[in-house]
Amino acid sequence: MSTIEPPQFGTDGLRSRAGDPPMDPETLRRVGAALGVQLQRSGSAQKRVLIGNDGRESAPWILEALAQGLGATEVSIGDIGLCTTPALAFLTRTQAVSAGIMISASHNPAHDNGVKIFAADGSKLAAADEAEIAALAVELRPAAPRTPRIRDRADLLRKYEDRFGEQFPQLDLGGRTICIDAANGGGALLAPAILRAFGAEVVEVGCEPDGWNINDGVGALHPESLRAAVLEHRAAFGICLDGDGDRGIFVDELGNVRDGDDVLSLFGRQLHGDRALPGDVVVATVMSNLGLHKALRDAGVGLHVTPVGDRHVFAAMQQLGAAVGGEQSGHILFRDHDLVGDGLYTGLRVLALDAPHGIAALFAGFRRFPQQLVNVPVAKKPDLATVPAIARKAAEVERTLGDDGRLLLRYSGTEPKCRVMIEAADAALCERLCQELAAVVRTELGA
Repeated sequence: MSTIEPPQFGTDGLRSRAGDPPMDPETLRRVGAALGVQLQRSGSAQKRVLIGNDGRESAPWILEALAQGLGATEVSIGDIGLCTTPALAFLTRTQAVSAGIMISASHNPAHDNGVKIFAADGSKLAAADEAEIAALAVELRPAAPRTPRIRDRADLLRKYEDRFGEQFPQLDLGGRTICIDAANGGGALLAPAILRAFGAEVVEVGCEPDGWNINDGVGALHPESLRAAVLEHRAAFGICLDGDGDRGIFVDELGNVRDGDDVLSLFGRQLHGDRALPGDVVVATVMSNLGLHKALRDAGVGLHVTPVGDRHVFAAMQQLGAAVGGEQSGHILFRDHDLVGDGLYTGLRVLALDAPHGIAALFAGFRRFPQQLVNVPVAKKPDLATVPAIARKAAEVERTLGDDGRLLLRYSGTEPKCRVMIEAADAALCERLCQELAAVVRTELGA
């Protein structure tokens, strides 16, 4: 009988508190072995995997466990070290390796960790492949753990840095002050170095990872520190990454915080004006603000809506041939950047725009509807429609909102939380309804 539960892949790979299943050594050894078996089945050539991490204290032993499983299947391992998820995805695609693994829990606290697996083309592993790995992880009987051979390949990160020069050959940030908040995570070394390579005067925030301070009051979930730095140093722009660098939240020179909806509105309109928006459509998730719908509609641009998760945005962009899409959280995908979320790339793309009146002026035209979001910790995740008190209150909220607002009620795909989000033309009504519904969810399901 198996000694482990099948690892459950969520919307962004495996994730949990470090040390708890599936992020425990035994499960991770089996996941490594399962991936190795899957790769070996695809041909006879030597299989190689690149692994990176976002700087959490648990990363070294997680790397060791994965490498033990991979090594048992004769797969060689290259360790990139501290890096961002987009850097790992780029190197996986360009270095003729079989797969990439990012050890990261993204925007989660330091005590969590996770594993994101990338196929040889740099895209996230397909759901069917994840399901096969989960099944193999239970069936396999890996050999006794041994010290794996891991090759240091941090040198490859220079190729990722060089790529920005190729993508923005005309960008000169000389004489401009740019603030960068790397969330004390994977971009702490990469992001300031790349900005300085363009000549910027760089002010660093959240660029001193110690294993435990990732996302702690800094990063994309906490742009307040970056905003203060932008105003203090009279900076031209601020770029705020999350722990693994695939999200970007920004601060303009006036101190306005700009999220993914601001960015989608900006580039949807800009690309449409440049006749570079295939199908005149932008892709966004159900979390995007109603104001984005209106701003794009007024500009003659359509908005294709998907479920939450960059996997869904990616699939829709592939289907529609869309040039840009993303999430309110700051995870933006551009077709000419391999459809990989990269907060630093998005920030540089904003800086590369012609802005004679300042960056704040670029974002004009998007007015956000009042929005309230409450994350309720839950002890279980039953179908919300089957919980009578929640279903009744949700129906009451929707009747009250009518056509002038909307309700989004769903579970997080990566955390034990229920997300209650309401938008309405009236801010007070929005907050009241959100708090009332959140209280019902807390009573019925709260942890």
